[in-house]
Amino acid sequence: MQAAIDAQLRLTTGARKITFRYQLLNQNDIRIGELDGMTRANISYGEFRPIKRSATFALNEYQQRNINYLSDRIQPWLVLHMPNGGIVEWPLGIFLLESPAREVSDGIAVRNIGAYDKTIVVEQDKFIHGFFIEKGTNYVTAVTRILNTSGITKINIAETSHVLPSGREYGLGTKKHLAINELLREANFSTLWFDEQGVARSDPYIPPSQREVTHVYDTRKDSIITPSFVERLDIADRPNVFIRVAVNLESDEELTSVFINDNILSPISTVNRGRQIPDYATIDSIASQEMLDQFTRRIAIESTSAFEHLSFGSALMPTHGNANTLLCIFPEIFNTPLKFHETSWEMPLVHDGVMKHEARRVVQI
Repeated sequence: MQAAIDAQLRLTTGARKITFRYQLLNQNDIRIGELDGMTRANISYGEFRPIKRSATFALNEYQQRNINYLSDRIQPWLVLHMPNGGIVEWPLGIFLLESPAREVSDGIAVRNIGAYDKTIVVEQDKFIHGFFIEKGTNYVTAVTRILNTSGITKINIAETSHVLPSGREYGLGTKKHLAINELLREANFSTLWFDEQGVARSDPYIPPSQREVTHVYDTRKDSIITPSFVERLDIADRPNVFIRVAVNLESDEELTSVFINDNILSPISTVNRGRQIPDYATIDSIASQEMLDQFTRRIAIESTSAFEHLSFGSALMPTHGNANTLLCIFPEIFNTPLKFHETSWEMPLVHDGVMKHEARRVVQI
C-alpha cells in the first residue's frame, strides 16, 4: 500500500488528483465542522523562526459567519485520490487565528486570516508570578510543567536523564517560550516545535550530517522537481576558538569548555590563519562538564562551517515536517548524490501548486 501511495504522490503514472479540506476546531482541538468557502491558503515552515509553522487563509465571509477568531483553530488536510477510488489524507498543522482583515470586492467579502501553529501560545504567554524549578528536576519534566501552565497537554518530548544542577527561578513577565527553549538547549535538545497534529515536540540534537534521510529527490526518473535550481556557497569570517563558561548560581563552581579549531585542512583554523579569533559566551547553568563540552562542540561545528545552500521547487509533498533531511540526486549540478538539511518550505494549497524548498549542507572550511 505504501508503495502505491508513494507512486501516486510522485506522479509515476503521469498525473495525480489532490484536493484540500479544512477542519474548524475549538480551543481544545475538537472538530466543530468543515470549512467551506476557502478561496486561498498557504502554509510555510522555517526551522529558525520562533514560530516554525505559519499559514494564511482567505475565506468567503458569507459562507462562514460562525468562526470565533479568538479561540477557534483551522487544520488543513491534503487529500490524495488513489486510482482505486480511495483516498489518503495528511494533516498540515493546527493553526490559531489572528483577527482577520476584511476585504470586499464585487460585493463579495473575504476574510484574510494570518495564522500560527501552537507555539504562539507560549510565545505570547508570560509568567504572571515567579516560577521556581527545584534543583534535581528532570529537564523534560521542567519543560512539561511550563507547557502545562499554558494549557498545552499534548506533548511528545523525548526522555532524558539529565537534571537541573541548581534551582532555577523565572521572574514575573518572563516569556514562557524563552524559558522552555533555554531548558531544552541546556539539555542539548532541539528548540520547541509543534507537529501536524498540534503536539509539542523536541528531541536530542543530532548534527545534520548524522541524521537519517527522510526524503529523496531525484531528477533522473519520475521527477517531481521543477526545472530550475539555485545553489550557492556561504563563506564568511568565522571564529576558530570557542569558549563557554557555565556558572552554578548555588555554589562557587564554574565549568569551562574550550574548543580550538586547529585542523590543518581548515582554512580558518588557528594553524592556517596564524592567530586565534575567540568566540566567548557565558551560560547561566548546565548540568555537567560533559553536557557543556557537547554544547560547546555543537556551537563550534555550526560556527566553523560554511553552508552550501540549495533552493528548488517540487510538486506538493505533504510529508514534510520539522528538520527533514533530503537526499538530492541532481546530476545537473552535483557529481554525486548529496544530503541536505531542509531549513524551510512553503506550500500554496492548490492542486497544481509548486512547493518551495530551502536546504543547506555543511561544507568544512
